Amino acid sequence: MRVTKDLAAGAWTLRGWRQNDWELARTPERAKVSVPDIGPIPVAVPGSVRRALLASGEIPDPVVGRNSRASEWIERRHWTFSTTLPADVLAEARRRPGARAVLVCEGLDHAGQVFLGDIEVGAFRGSFTPYEFDLTEALAGGADQLSIVFTDVPDGLGQNGWTSRIRAWKPRFNYGWDWTPRLVQTGITEPPRLEIRDGGVLDPVAVRTRYDASTGAAALLVSVAVPAAEPEQRIEVSVDGPGMSATRTVPVADAGTMTIDVTGVLEWRVLPRGPQALYAVRVRLLSGTGSTDDLYETRVGFRQVEWHAAEASPPEAEPWLCVVNGEPLFLQGVNWVPIRADYADVTPEDYRSRLLAYRELGVNVLRVWGGSGLETETFYRLCDELGMLVWQELPLSSSGLDNAPPADAEFAAELAEIAVSYSARRSHHPSLVLWGGGNELTAVTAPAVPGTPLGEDHPALAAAGAAFRRADPDRRYVATSPTGPRFEADEREFGLGLHHDVHGPWDHTGDLVSWQRYWDSDDAVLRSEVGVAGASGFELLEAFGLLPSGLPDADLRRLWTHSAGWWLRDFDRRPPGPVREWIAASQARQAHMLAYAARATKARFPRSTGFIVWMGHDAFPCAVSLALLDYRGDPKPAALALREVFLSATPEALEPAGQESA
Repeated sequence: MRVTKDLAAGAWTLRGWRQNDWELARTPERAKVSVPDIGPIPVAVPGSVRRALLASGEIPDPVVGRNSRASEWIERRHWTFSTTLPADVLAEARRRPGARAVLVCEGLDHAGQVFLGDIEVGAFRGSFTPYEFDLTEALAGGADQLSIVFTDVPDGLGQNGWTSRIRAWKPRFNYGWDWTPRLVQTGITEPPRLEIRDGGVLDPVAVRTRYDASTGAAALLVSVAVPAAEPEQRIEVSVDGPGMSATRTVPVADAGTMTIDVTGVLEWRVLPRGPQALYAVRVRLLSGTGSTDDLYETRVGFRQVEWHAAEASPPEAEPWLCVVNGEPLFLQGVNWVPIRADYADVTPEDYRSRLLAYRELGVNVLRVWGGSGLETETFYRLCDELGMLVWQELPLSSSGLDNAPPADAEFAAELAEIAVSYSARRSHHPSLVLWGGGNELTAVTAPAVPGTPLGEDHPALAAAGAAFRRADPDRRYVATSPTGPRFEADEREFGLGLHHDVHGPWDHTGDLVSWQRYWDSDDAVLRSEVGVAGASGFELLEAFGLLPSGLPDADLRRLWTHSAGWWLRDFDRRPPGPVREWIAASQARQAHMLAYAARATKARFPRSTGFIVWMGHDAFPCAVSLALLDYRGDPKPAALALREVFLSATPEALEPAGQESA
């Protein structure tokens, strides 16, 4: 039996300590540090340290001007999140002598220790896998004060560095990228929960679907394990939704993988072909008397995804034509980054607002970029509901000075463990169609950039691929994006069959005629990253302190470099005149160039299979960026120009040879 209590609903308190003072406070010398450096102050869970400090007046708003620098000291403190465990659950635990009390934390960013009272119950390191801490013995002693202490913050994870040296499992974008300054998060990123487990429980449960669009044949595959099962327990699996309901019950001794053939299901479809039919799945562990000892609930969709060779693509190219339910689909979308640097603070309403904005633009695919992490269950559930495809990468990215991750056995095993965890938590979602090993992983040592994309000949990427194929055998995996053989498409090599999945261009210093000529001649199969820089709107720049009155151009550029230094070349070349005029011209340029490129690419379908913009939205108020939506989520003119292209029809696709299921 399992009893679960969501701890996010309780009151939490934050304290900030000079390094290790909290540890001294647990000794007879506690009088020396009886008062922490910061706090106690209220803190939301999930939530970040920075948001709590902002709410209490300890720091200025980090997204205004260059205020982010005034909160970088957060990294050099230790932080304690504390709460009192709920009395009703503690009573439940103590009245069951053989029960275990387990704290489950799906998101801790990034390293530290967990205490119940003065008893350490475990430690954690790494942001990308869940943790469980056994509280049973500590609870038996009467303790009820839970503390999660965040200590070590790794350094050197920023955009420019050496991928081969990075071994810390923490999101990299927080350390500064070309679209955000350094805002390193510390916090609890998912709601923690307390579970009382007594006897057999469902652990783990994995749910997958299979569907054949040509025949309508569908099946639900459920894998179940029940540690410490009792002989009289049974497992009941039910699936219910549009046009179909089915239930199957088996003895617990038959726990394993059950295949339930179902009839009459409606397809899960991709925007705008909806509706997106979804089905509720319930796995119940039943006692001998028929009561529910444990319950697992999720939601699935039935769809068939295949990856075919694009028309006339080179025979050695990866199959990049996405065919959903027998229909070839032009992949038009954006590269997704966290909505905010402190992503622990992002609400379900924030997710819904961004995703609805993309739906209005005609976006049908979101590539979750490898410089961040696994997107939340909320994100995936909304993508399921809205009919958007998701390409999820593992947390690896290029670094400029070298771009290949460590290749030793220990690192490969850690990456494989993350792959298994990602799959266990998200593989039931119909929106998820592709796993990726990471972003722009190449064999290169600067200055010979960008290099040749890596494949599964790299030990870590091979280990991740093997892990995904074991855990999620029906879904495709690629080692990195771009897949190559060329990283970027060179106009001088058009027609040679060397441009399969490519990234770039992101900048263009020539005139519009040369830009148009490039796209008129393009032969790439897939454009999984392409962008053009454009300014944010005048009102947003004023609101976030990015247009101080009377500031000379040189000083304005220094201010803007704080978050957008890579993309100010167009500003540097501007003729004399009011900044407002340049902003309008910059936005118009971004809109024209992106729309032309997207239209030319889509016109080649099914020889060309997709156009995915870098990037979707700003996570920080950038004066200039490659985003389509600004920091507030409002569309730039480029977004509206792309909307016309994305909502236009594609040419009728021919049925190409060669395919790979996913």
